[in-house]
Amino acid sequence: MKGTLAEKGEIKGGDTGHVHTTIKVENFFDWTRVQEKKRRRIRTVIIPDALVDRGTMHLCLPSRCIKELGLKRYPGTITATTAASVVERQLYGGVLLTIEDLTEECAVAELPDNAPALVGVAPLEGLDYTVDPTTQSLIGKHGKKRVMLMY
Repeated sequence: MKGTLAEKGEIKGGDTGHVHTTIKVENFFDWTRVQEKKRRRIRTVIIPDALVDRGTMHLCLPSRCIKELGLKRYPGTITATTAASVVERQLYGGVLLTIEDLTEECAVAELPDNAPALVGVAPLEGLDYTVDPTTQSLIGKHGKKRVMLMY
């Protein structure tokens, strides 16, 4: 499909069929305080090689990124099944995730620092992106138009 993000070099599929993308993650609470003129800057992390993972629900970031963003923990933990075992993960709130020119507010699950950032199905759905299995690239479900479905 002509004009996909992958063709423009924004989303890169690897030899193993993995899709990587550049993501910008901003602290949502900083963003709201800047809008209210109660804060001057928004803590932001740009990750050039986040892995799009359709087997993951949330946006998942290494601990160092969560600390850099200054995110606040949600109470409790979530259970995650990994390739190695079942583990408990901490969930954090309040980020704005941007891929290309689309932005979505979402929660973040914490990963160990040696893990890559993962973009799961919930943020992909919110941004109206999907993985094209034939090209292993990230594409807009409705072309360049973002559509919100309401039932």
